[in-house]
Amino acid sequence: MSKEEYFNQYESYIAEKIFLTDETSQVENEIYENMLSFTISKEYLAKLKVTDFISFMSRIKENRKSQLNVSKTISDLIYYIWHDEMAGQLRVNFINSNHSELPFGADLEFTSNEVDIIDEFLHSEYLNEIIWDKLSDDTGEQQNKKSTGISDFKLKVYKEIIRKNARRANIG
Repeated sequence: MSKEEYFNQYESYIAEKIFLTDETSQVENEIYENMLSFTISKEYLAKLKVTDFISFMSRIKENRKSQLNVSKTISDLIYYIWHDEMAGQLRVNFINSNHSELPFGADLEFTSNEVDIIDEFLHSEYLNEIIWDKLSDDTGEQQNKKSTGISDFKLKVYKEIIRKNARRANIG
């Protein structure tokens, strides 16, 4: 299977209609409607590079920017990407820029580029599953949290603002 075949299965992502709003109270709808996820099997790993994903993501972002530019919304978009290791997925989302923070329950570690996130996804040990031996028995006790490193977990995220083009005032 080729990288073209891999991305063909996600081709519909490029033209998907985005849910746009200026309201921060609509965050659950934004998450549900605008999140995209990618999975990958080990057979594709040798064929796919970080740059292939960057190229595909740029097509998605261009489409979302086009939709934003013709919309009646005032705000810009926040584009963000992260690797959900427990789900074995690379995830992408778009929310309006009126949100003061990203909608995660975890502490975040921001990275300056998408490459870090995509590279982490492509090199994950857990692309298809997490092996039972790798799971810890977390009873919630502080001592156990220290030993498993759960209290130190930070989700690595890349985010950027997709700006709506300024409209020219019709003076005349």
